[in-house]
Amino acid sequence: MSSSSSPEPGSPPSPPFAVTSPADVLSYVPHALGFMPDRSVVVLTITGRRLGATLRVDLPPRGTDPLGFAAGVLSFLRGDTEADGTLLIVYGAEEWARLGPAPHEALVSALDAVLGTAGLPVRDGWFVSAAGWRNYFCRDDDCCPWPGAPLDAVASSALNAELVFSGSAFDASAPEAVRRAAPAVAAGGARTGDEREPVEDAQAHFAASCSGRWTTASQFRATSAVWDAVLLLPHGFEPAAHPEVAGFLLASIESRTVRDFLLAGACLGSARALEGAAACGLLGSGGSARGGGRMPGGTEEPVGGLPPVLPGVGVRSAGLGEALETVRAALSATALPAPKQPAPGRAVDATALLYSDVLAGRFTGSIAWHRVDAMAQVLVRLAAVSDGESRAAALTMCAWFEYARGRGSRAAVFLEAAELTVPGYRLARLLSELLLRGGLPAWARRRSTAWTDDAVRKSRGCGVIVAPL
Repeated sequence: MSSSSSPEPGSPPSPPFAVTSPADVLSYVPHALGFMPDRSVVVLTITGRRLGATLRVDLPPRGTDPLGFAAGVLSFLRGDTEADGTLLIVYGAEEWARLGPAPHEALVSALDAVLGTAGLPVRDGWFVSAAGWRNYFCRDDDCCPWPGAPLDAVASSALNAELVFSGSAFDASAPEAVRRAAPAVAAGGARTGDEREPVEDAQAHFAASCSGRWTTASQFRATSAVWDAVLLLPHGFEPAAHPEVAGFLLASIESRTVRDFLLAGACLGSARALEGAAACGLLGSGGSARGGGRMPGGTEEPVGGLPPVLPGVGVRSAGLGEALETVRAALSATALPAPKQPAPGRAVDATALLYSDVLAGRFTGSIAWHRVDAMAQVLVRLAAVSDGESRAAALTMCAWFEYARGRGSRAAVFLEAAELTVPGYRLARLLSELLLRGGLPAWARRRSTAWTDDAVRKSRGCGVIVAPL
């Protein structure tokens, strides 16, 4: 669930848009999601006369218990504690025969009953197909004449015009939305030739140089600092312009421990994530380049006293070059505290719990969304100049960040691309199973902590007011 129309606390008020017709509601949905839904159930929460969160889930397969499905939808909506009502839209391909039952009528009835009992009554609802749209609850031919309204009425609605004028846009489907923003996601979309070769050479160099060392305390801290320097670049990171740094970043995410740390670090900040990784016992004197710290037989590989490996030679950008020099100076001046292992029989360290809760989607606090957005942009660009396990890792991390934002449809597109790159890539398979079960992180279930697209928030100001429909 993403609350696409709720402003951040402290944001200046601006005039809201007004919803004055069902066509306005239907035109709002693809703008809120970023794409036109298909075979979907969409629920909009309402607080008084203001639209709140937007939830989209796939239509359930035939034979699904309608009440069970409705209970699952309710579980996603409970996080919007301010809501006092809902609007319901079903997108399908079925024909609504005159005098026949409405498509998905049992499902709509179950949602109406379950949401109403929970204090989120369905104020209105519509069925949308290629043939047009029709109200689920109004059968009066005077105000809701057969066979319904054409989709042209949605495209020409007043709200759609206002949203388009304010700069909002959407794609025809979730895959198209992802591929437009990240062309490398498409099969064969990774760049080739001159752009990839220097990155691949640098990646091979750092993979060899850091083999067995990614999870040493010094190298781990150095790797985190390089990622922080890249994330702080004011104009973003372009791998083709900095192939050595790009190669280092790609080599680093082939370590599963580093990869997972970066997910937590984007959400919490690197300092808190470093404490959590150490408290979980993930850092030590050695570690394999791919796997996370153990040699065959379970023993640590000793790498005594070696300085951390860092990129930097040949970095021509003044901003990035200065940032990396700052990293080098900071690493030589301070040392990371020795990693602490949980003592047998004692309660698990709170920082370790925090770290694992973020990765498992159980964390209920605030997420550093500016870091998440920056990390996702860097990973998309790295995926375009990589192949094999590093590309699968970058794509899967992008999928995890879409999951973190509450955008499961987009996450699935990234996971499909990761599966094509490295069939059976473990994190991609695990995340795919989570999405199939309807998984959503705890922070995405609450309006106060859910992700909000900055561009959407700025264009829509303080929300959308619903007039009596």
